[in-house]
Amino acid sequence: MDQIVYENNIYERLQEKHHLQPIFSGGCYDLNRRLREYDPALFVVWNSKKKKYEVHSLNHIGNTFACDAPNNRLDARVEQAVRAGDLRVRGKKVFQEIDDWNERIERMAEQHRQDELEAIAGDLKSSFAELAWKGV
Repeated sequence: MDQIVYENNIYERLQEKHHLQPIFSGGCYDLNRRLREYDPALFVVWNSKKKKYEVHSLNHIGNTFACDAPNNRLDARVEQAVRAGDLRVRGKKVFQEIDDWNERIERMAEQHRQDELEAIAGDLKSSFAELAWKGV
């Protein structure tokens, strides 16, 4: 009976989202059982618009999306991705990783900007040097 209630809850939440097709079969990795053991609200869907497997959660308000299946495959990496992004387990560390990543991107963008400015200055230097020699 528990499985029937679980599946009905999922179908209820996805009622207006026809492009999301829940997957209840275990497959060779029995991924659905493993995800439900970790968090009873998790389920896997096939998103026919994006042509991707996704993990969703009944606990999310509004949109049920939790994460994409890595490499679009239903294997142990899905469980690892769910655990890696779980705020209940990793807490502030997830936010710290996001901040570190964003900071790295900002530094790379600043370095790229600096490199462009140096290239422009190098191009203009020869033009100014030529004008200086001509006495203009």
